[in-house]
Amino acid sequence: MKTKPLNSDNQSTLIAAEQMVLGGLLINPSAIDDVLEIVGPADFLKAAHRIIATALEAMIASAQPVDIVTVAEELERTEVLKSAGGPAYLACLVENTPGASNVRSYARIVADHSHRRKTLAALDEAGKAVYSAPLRPVTEIISECQSSLSEIECARDSGTGPQELDGAAKEVLQDWHRLDAGEVIKRVHTGWDCVDRRWKGLRGGELVILAGTTGTGKSVFAMQMAAHNAFADHRALFFSLEMSRRELYCRLVGMEGRIPIGLADSDNADERKGFYAQHSQSLSYAVKKLKDINMLVDDQGALHINQIVSRARREHRTNPLSLIVVDYLQLVRGDGQSREREVASVSAGLKALAKELDVPVLALCQFNREATKGGRPNMSQLRDSGAIEQDADIVTLLYREDKDNFDSPNPGLVEVITAKHRRGEPGIENLKAKLSQFRMDVWTAEVHQAEPRSKFRQFAS
Repeated sequence: MKTKPLNSDNQSTLIAAEQMVLGGLLINPSAIDDVLEIVGPADFLKAAHRIIATALEAMIASAQPVDIVTVAEELERTEVLKSAGGPAYLACLVENTPGASNVRSYARIVADHSHRRKTLAALDEAGKAVYSAPLRPVTEIISECQSSLSEIECARDSGTGPQELDGAAKEVLQDWHRLDAGEVIKRVHTGWDCVDRRWKGLRGGELVILAGTTGTGKSVFAMQMAAHNAFADHRALFFSLEMSRRELYCRLVGMEGRIPIGLADSDNADERKGFYAQHSQSLSYAVKKLKDINMLVDDQGALHINQIVSRARREHRTNPLSLIVVDYLQLVRGDGQSREREVASVSAGLKALAKELDVPVLALCQFNREATKGGRPNMSQLRDSGAIEQDADIVTLLYREDKDNFDSPNPGLVEVITAKHRRGEPGIENLKAKLSQFRMDVWTAEVHQAEPRSKFRQFAS
């Protein structure tokens, strides 16, 4: 992409720094590992320097000896010696470099200018896209620009390399000391004690996948978990790509009031009258309580992963988030030539978002068609991409036997199957689905009555 040229002074400084880097590596090839931590071949401005840096990187990687003669031979073998300036230019690089001791400092100068050029290119691309045909939504252009700038920022901040464990040890010991002193370290919980004991509270940076077939209650689980935290003033951001804010609000009213909210706008006049006569007090209680819920809802459909990331960043800067929910992953648009790669880019983007904001991300996920044949699901049935399982810190699968078996001895039983847990053991917890109220409660040993099948089908999600 075309960017504004450097002025003569800056360009002279940059070219000199690039020459010092390459000259230093020719003098002391062992320094290349230190340099590659900071700058790569693509970061050099001068084409000849990019060619030489690429050859040096390849030769070091294959354990070839590096000096003026061997580098010239490698460039000749790949038919780029002339483009690199020839043997005379290699000799000039060595002669004009006083030594290799400051090669890292010169590499940082090269890297800084590279980041500046990339920033200009990203802004230039955004400027061209504003009025280029066909006209695209401004929000999409801004999101792409923010994503590009974020990638540049991450690249600029990366490269710290391996570090001693001492720093991490101090942080962990400080946490343990605070716990021993009685301090409650902030964790994100589900609201169900049995599940919380299994998950041990979600940490910032974790990606949690919640999967299930249609009708098992994924959205109900996620919404109830988000509400539990939002009522505790742990700010939650809920991306609902399938349901509107109105529908989510109605579900929350049903959940908090423990009422069959679907009857509030029933086509049957007698049902409506009966609902308001019986549940008016619970309805008022739920509406009043929801005024204080600390939850944001974004119900725009077909969002791109870059839009989700930029919106979450913006809200987090305004007021820190405690939990992000995405309902659901396969509805998010990503990048890639195939569906599998597109979903993989979404999964990786959500994991990166969790780490960047230090906030747990709960992403709902669909199963493939194999899971609809019945029986307990497994992680191999996650739809569209194996990358979902790899990126996730926790993978939980919901299973309801009575969904397909009307004669189940345990109507309403939802098995919460934690199939993957990086910090703990997998296992199964049981919840009781009350889907007409859009909620789940902890399963007890009591005798349970099934809700009418029509309600299960009408309200399940």
